[in-house]
Amino acid sequence: MQWNLVLITVVAAVGIGVTAGCSPPFPRELLDKVEKNVPFTALQKDPDKYAGKLLMIGGIIVDTKNLKEGTRIEVLQMTLDGEGRPELTDDTSGRFLVMTQQFLDGAVYHRGRMITVVGEIAAPQVLPLGEIEYRYPVITGKALHLWSPYLGPSFSLGIGVYH
Repeated sequence: MQWNLVLITVVAAVGIGVTAGCSPPFPRELLDKVEKNVPFTALQKDPDKYAGKLLMIGGIIVDTKNLKEGTRIEVLQMTLDGEGRPELTDDTSGRFLVMTQQFLDGAVYHRGRMITVVGEIAAPQVLPLGEIEYRYPVITGKALHLWSPYLGPSFSLGIGVYH
């Protein structure tokens, strides 16, 4: 009888851990307001159609610049998985800008970090990209999440010695 209780407790703890690990790192009330099923290509093609709408998009940081009005992060768009984490593939539909009114340190928000953003779509900006002029969709960040490097699937019950 006591082993059954231990087994039920372990199964419940694993279930809670798995459920918690599979949800995006943003408050549910914010995610409930996010427009679903907006392909990045549609946003690129007609950003004015989505102006003011709340979207969740992400990718790999290309550059971070601190400006007088806040921070601008240039991101290479990637498809998001079920947790909202950018998938590491070569498949991308382009770049976008994240604008915030706060100072975000480029040493933390550096090139190569994965980021997911929930924010409102603003007017696009045309900026130089190499020798061309590139039209960037712009998202005004309401919530940003930097992801730690992905090390593959793992499972732990918290038993053992860690250094």
